[in-house]
Amino acid sequence: MSDLTPLEPERLRRRLEVAEAWVHVIGRTAYVPMTAEEMTEFLLKQVHVLADTVNAELFDPSPAVDVGRALVNNDFTGPESLQCSMEILAGALLLDSDRSGDRVLAGRVVGLLSAMATGYAAGMRLRTLDQQEHIKQALLKSKREAERRERAANDRFEEVFHGSAVGMALTDMSGAFVQTNRALAGILECEPDELTDRNIRELFPAEDADDVVISYREVTEGIVPRIRERRRMLRHDGSYAWVYLVISLLRDSDGVPAYHITMIENLSELQALQNQLGQQSVRDMLTGVANRQHFQSKLDAILEGAGPETSITLLHVGIDSFSVINSGLGHVAGDRMLQVVANQLRATMDPFDALIGRVGGDEFAVLIENTPDTPHYSTMIDEINRVLSEPTFIGDVGVAVCVSIGVAEHQGRVYGRLDLLRAANSTMRRAKAVGMRQWEAHNIHEDADEKARFALTAAMPGAWEMGELGLEYQPVIDLADGRLAALEVMLRWDHPDKGVIAHYACRDMAESTGMSLTIGPWAFFRACEELGERTPDDVRLRLRLTQLQSCDGNLAGVVNRAIGRYGIAPDRLEISLDARAVASDRGESQSNLQALRDNGVIVGMHEFTGSTTEFAIVAEEQVKSVILAGSIVAAQHKPVLAKVTGSVIGTLRELGAEVSVVDVPTAQEAAWWHAAGATFAQGPFHGAPMLPESLHHA
Repeated sequence: MSDLTPLEPERLRRRLEVAEAWVHVIGRTAYVPMTAEEMTEFLLKQVHVLADTVNAELFDPSPAVDVGRALVNNDFTGPESLQCSMEILAGALLLDSDRSGDRVLAGRVVGLLSAMATGYAAGMRLRTLDQQEHIKQALLKSKREAERRERAANDRFEEVFHGSAVGMALTDMSGAFVQTNRALAGILECEPDELTDRNIRELFPAEDADDVVISYREVTEGIVPRIRERRRMLRHDGSYAWVYLVISLLRDSDGVPAYHITMIENLSELQALQNQLGQQSVRDMLTGVANRQHFQSKLDAILEGAGPETSITLLHVGIDSFSVINSGLGHVAGDRMLQVVANQLRATMDPFDALIGRVGGDEFAVLIENTPDTPHYSTMIDEINRVLSEPTFIGDVGVAVCVSIGVAEHQGRVYGRLDLLRAANSTMRRAKAVGMRQWEAHNIHEDADEKARFALTAAMPGAWEMGELGLEYQPVIDLADGRLAALEVMLRWDHPDKGVIAHYACRDMAESTGMSLTIGPWAFFRACEELGERTPDDVRLRLRLTQLQSCDGNLAGVVNRAIGRYGIAPDRLEISLDARAVASDRGESQSNLQALRDNGVIVGMHEFTGSTTEFAIVAEEQVKSVILAGSIVAAQHKPVLAKVTGSVIGTLRELGAEVSVVDVPTAQEAAWWHAAGATFAQGPFHGAPMLPESLHHA
């Protein structure tokens, strides 16, 4: 190699310039997966090898062969890469040597470049051979994979063909059987070998054979990709089997039609299943009577075909206290009793050609098309109650049920189906509200009122959200001197169509849906805000809570937050809980009474009826305000009961409670209550409730 060790800085600089020029030229001829710095480092190394070989005392061109191979191995293999490399290196190697102009040097350079070209060619040849080997291996692998897939596909086909529960036949283009499975033999009720050497056309009745041939021809000619049709096939004994055919075409590798594959499904079991599903679609699975959808469809059909003389009776039957059976004896016993009720209804109403349907969890409906022989519905109801009163033994326990029944009658085309069902259902609800084992006939006037009330109730949440609900305040008057003692918070609904809906109606609707638990805190906070700065300190804020509000576990927290937010003194708040909830210790009612009293709030009870339990609560819980129930207020017109009322008021005052009466109509009656010992009164005798903006006049 070269004697110049180390290289002089000038020579090293020239070699680096050669490498950089080489990078610039060769980079345009080929894509090399190197950065510019990596390419410069690599090519500089090759320049050193070639230059040192040229300058060596003993010339051996073999290192140039390795340089050529290195170029190939590192992807310097563009169409013009070798030519560009040799053009760069020829001049660079001549200039690198101290023997410039020496003929021997020129010979060395030529020999060296020839050796590099030889190595480059050898590298390209080896690379081509490697690529060919890789291609060959890939082809072999692909071929083996294709063969494996073909074998797997054949295996899958054979497994599906022979293991399928659907009959399958592989036929040639003439219709001769090539292969059949056992399922097809089972459909045709013959042995598999009996299908050998037969034609598929022979398996169809003669009158259907031409149509079958046309179907196969349409698939063969590509008119349709496959045929699906229902047909008859001949069994071995000459009987018919209804089957579902799917005919498709198999082609050979050249795309020429080769075989038909026919799948045959036996429809006998399918038909049985369809019949069963048909029953399930119209029958309740537990009780066997009509389900709700079928019952409604039957009612629709009757109403659509109704004439002026058409008369039907609809009974809506609800089991009373069904939850007692489920909770006490378990749901299995409950299901058994539902079956018993359904069977008893069916047996009782069978003479009248009635349709029985299960229309709810524990509710049934009975549809009767009336004839001159149909008895009055009261007679049928009596019979239903009689048979259901007989106990059914579930294990060792004899269980009987009673029912509440709503009756809706229909004549001609008066009602639609939905109206009739709703009428019977709402009538049953009214009967159930009266007590156990009650029935009630539909009253068109009551139903209209109830429907209107339910519509309003359903719309109340939206009305509250839209700001249609507001507050007004009813003065509570001290009967001794006529001064304003308190203001009771009252709801009002400024309905866009019905005008103002007053407090009691709003309260009852909110209570029936549970919305009173949302509206109550809102009303309380708003009242504290409106009354805090507009009324004297000696005027209380009175709230009469509903039963749900009285039982609410969040009541004390709501009151405490209002006191903290608005700075209102606790003794200016009079919170009156529903006496019915407190007496029955429902929910958190008694705890609420104690918590409010401990916080300094004036606690009260309203709807007070004078029971021993109520008196005991007033005494034990130090209740300061008692509002008499409406039934006691109404009794003041009866002399005997008036004495009792006076006694109730006297006892309450002895216990330290202030007694209030509400809804007092006239000043004369207010005077009577004052004489009877009542402390406060409110109602029309002192005018209508006031809006917030009128409070400063109070």
